[in-house]
Amino acid sequence: MLHDTLAAENIHVVQLIVPGAIRPDHPANAPAVLADRLWQAHTGRGEFRIFSEPLQ
Repeated sequence: MLHDTLAAENIHVVQLIVPGAIRPDHPANAPAVLADRLWQAHTGRGEFRIFSEPLQ
């Protein structure tokens, strides 16, 4: 996986999964919310795969 391959070079790869549509009125899938999630993933360097909202 790209994440594993580039980790040794201190490059953090994240996959943000957005189930459904990106809509300004959606509490989890609004563009501003998604931008914040990406920023948190970038600065926090947590898990490789994150979801915009829990899958049901």
